[in-house]
Amino acid sequence: MQEKALSPAEGEQFLAGSAPLEGWIAKNLRGDHKDGLGSWSEAQLVQFLKTGRSDRSAVFGGMSDVVEHSMQHLSDADLTAIARYLKTLPPSNPEDRPHVYDKQVADALWKGDDSKPGAAVYIDNCAACHRTDGQGYTRAFPALAGNPVVQTADATSLIHVVLAGGTVPATHTAPSNFTMPAFGWRLSDQEVAEVVNFVRSSWGNQGSAVTAGDVKSLR
Repeated sequence: MQEKALSPAEGEQFLAGSAPLEGWIAKNLRGDHKDGLGSWSEAQLVQFLKTGRSDRSAVFGGMSDVVEHSMQHLSDADLTAIARYLKTLPPSNPEDRPHVYDKQVADALWKGDDSKPGAAVYIDNCAACHRTDGQGYTRAFPALAGNPVVQTADATSLIHVVLAGGTVPATHTAPSNFTMPAFGWRLSDQEVAEVVNFVRSSWGNQGSAVTAGDVKSLR
């Protein structure tokens, strides 16, 4: 399943995320703040595995099936054991630092300045749920500021969810569904690239740029 390493003995790539698989990237589970679980608490991890959502994020892609058909049925003790194990994993990058929020873009959008490439597309299609400050709405629409999925080196998952959308599954303890619609039908490859780059470079995020060609290859 695209594993880069199969045990801690094989080095820092163990549980550090996958290559693209069915249009998604399995995220880094190590202690990196930028693209891993370094900024997640044990309680947030348990909540995420049990309900598919947390104060920080929400499931999409293949992880939705994992939560719906497996994780929500585990005991709290087992979920806590998984979370405690994951929190023992060191970061892949020892120089990694916690996300620092930058309000420059939020202030600009609040003042009506959408001159940054991708800003107008974001306002028209994304801001109603994820907000102009990138903070989203807790356990409903995930924050984009500091979101590790947004900042991964490979932006496949982010591009894919913009193109195809996704639904947070209903679970026993969180019975509501929240759906992000697909935007591939209305946005060009260039527009998708611009809004992805806007999200990856705003509010203190530090993701590298993608191109329209990257988007085209994933359609």
